[in-house]
Amino acid sequence: MPRGIPNPNPMYGIYGYDDYWSVDIRRDKVRMVKAFYFNTNGGRRAALKKAQVYRDQLVREHLPVLKREIAQRVRRDNKSGVAGVYFREEPGGKNQMWIAATRVEPGKSISKAFSVGRYGRAARELAIAERQKQLEQMTGYASRHPGDGSTFTSMVRRKSSPTATAA
Repeated sequence: MPRGIPNPNPMYGIYGYDDYWSVDIRRDKVRMVKAFYFNTNGGRRAALKKAQVYRDQLVREHLPVLKREIAQRVRRDNKSGVAGVYFREEPGGKNQMWIAATRVEPGKSISKAFSVGRYGRAARELAIAERQKQLEQMTGYASRHPGDGSTFTSMVRRKSSPTATAA
C-alpha cells in the first residue's frame, strides 16, 4: 500500500480535553502537538473538524517510518557495525559465532548462527547476508499509537462523527 494514506480512524492522534482537542502525532522521535480550543474554533464540532484536517495534513507531510528502516539502524552498543548482527563466544574463546537476529513481528523473532570454527572469516559475511534475508520478512510501519498498528492500509476515508470523543 502506498505510504501517506491517512489512518481511517477519525480520532487517530486526536485527544479530547475539557475545552479543546489536541492533535499529537509522533514521527521518528519528533512530537508534533497542536491544540484546537472550542471557544476560538467555532465550538466542539468545528474544532474537531479543524483538528482532523490538521492531523491529516501532518500524516501526509510526515510519513511513518517502516519497521525495516528502524531495524536497520545501528545501536550505540553495537560492536559489529551492522544492525542485528553480533558476535558471541563462550568463556575461554570457545564456540565463536556470528549471529543474525531479527524481530520480524511482535512475538516472532528469527535468528541464525554461523560458527567461526566451521566458516572461518566468512561467518560474519554469512550472518550479514542472513540478516538481509530476515529484514525482507519484516513488513509494516513503526508506530506505537494504538490506532496506527498497520494502518495506512485503506484508501477509504471515513467521515468522522461530530460527537466522537477521544479515547
